[in-house]
Amino acid sequence: MIKKIITMNKKALSVILVVCTLGFAACQKEDLANSDSSTLGVKLLALNKSYSLPVIKNNTKSAVIDSPYLTWDTVQMVVSKVKLEAELKSLVTHHDSIEIEYKWNGPQLIDLLDSTTIFGNFILQPGFYDEIELKIEGLKRDATSSPVFYMSGIYTNGEGENIPVALEIYTDIEFDTEKESVEVSESNMDIISTIQLYLDELMAGISPEQMDNAALTDGVILISAESNKNLYQSITEKLVDDDLQCKYHHKDDDDDDDDD
Repeated sequence: MIKKIITMNKKALSVILVVCTLGFAACQKEDLANSDSSTLGVKLLALNKSYSLPVIKNNTKSAVIDSPYLTWDTVQMVVSKVKLEAELKSLVTHHDSIEIEYKWNGPQLIDLLDSTTIFGNFILQPGFYDEIELKIEGLKRDATSSPVFYMSGIYTNGEGENIPVALEIYTDIEFDTEKESVEVSESNMDIISTIQLYLDELMAGISPEQMDNAALTDGVILISAESNKNLYQSITEKLVDDDLQCKYHHKDDDDDDDDD
C-alpha cells in the first residue's frame, strides 16, 4: 500500500546512514495510459560479495587475490516499509519546494543478490527535485522468528580451509540515503532507484586473525548478538555510522551495475 502526503516546506533536513550508492536509471513505459507521471521503483542490491581480508577502507573494490577471503552467497532482508520524501521545485515561486512524501508497506523478503527485484513503485510528477530521500525499514515484528537481515557464505582461511559463516540480525534495521538535484524531464517513464550496499565495507577493520579465532556453532562461524559479539558489533555499527557517507552517481540506461 502506498500513502501520499504533500506539504509546503522551504528546506527539509536529512540524515545519511550506511555505506551505499543511490543511482537512478530511466526507460520509457510501454503503457501510455498515464501520460502525466513517472513510476519510481526501488532496488536494494548487495555488491562486492567476494573479497580478501583484511578490507582496506575507502577502496572502491576489495578484489579476491589470495586467501584469506570471504564469499557471500546469500544476502536477505525483510523490508517492512519504504518511505520516499522528495522536494519538488515550485514552478510558481522558484524558491520554495513542495515536499512530497510516499509510504510503501510490506513486508517483503528481498534477495539483495537478485538484481531483478523491484519494489515500491512510487509516482513522481515531471520536474526538478532538489532532493529525493529514501528510508528503508526492516522490523523485527515482521520477520517473526527469522532474522531481519541475514547473510551466509564461506570464509577461506590462510590455509585454504573453507568454513561456513553466517550473519544474523534480529533487531530493527534501517537504511537512509538521498540524492540531490534529480530531474524527471519526461513523463511516462519507469525510473529505477538502486541502493547498493557494499559488503566488503561492512567487514572493514576485521582481521583474518579475528575470523580464525571466532567461535564455531555446529561448524559455522555464526555472527549474531549472542555469538562472536565483537564481530557482530563491528558489522552492525557500520550499518548506522554517520561517518560512512553514501556515494552517489546518476546511472544512464547503458550503465552496468558495479559488481565483482
